[in-house]
Amino acid sequence: MGRKPNPLDMPERSGSAAGMEENMKKAVAEMLVLFLLNERDMYIGEIPEELEKRSGGTFHIVFPYSVIYRMVKFDYIEELKKRIAPDGRKRQYYGITDTGRAYLKELYEVFMQFTGGINTILHFGEKEESI
Repeated sequence: MGRKPNPLDMPERSGSAAGMEENMKKAVAEMLVLFLLNERDMYIGEIPEELEKRSGGTFHIVFPYSVIYRMVKFDYIEELKKRIAPDGRKRQYYGITDTGRAYLKELYEVFMQFTGGINTILHFGEKEESI
């Protein structure tokens, strides 16, 4: 008989801290991409680099295309004219639309309310003891 799999060896598995982290990243990825594009137009390769840099290396999007294409489909972002990127290559840039700005505002408000509620729960009746 084979050994029963250890859930800690399966980071994407539900019920693990790594699995929870991956699900949270997926949940906030659209908001963070829209946030960056609200600041300036970017090409796909810049987005993961900027998120990783701003998060101190804790937030990685390995395959940003699915997030980008989904948001194009819903008119949150749009393809802009190709431009020469800082690396000298011609790149497809993306920019946020008015629909995307409205969606970003909604996402941000929901996120702040949700995380505020979680924070309240985690610190409810807190004394000197904590997790």
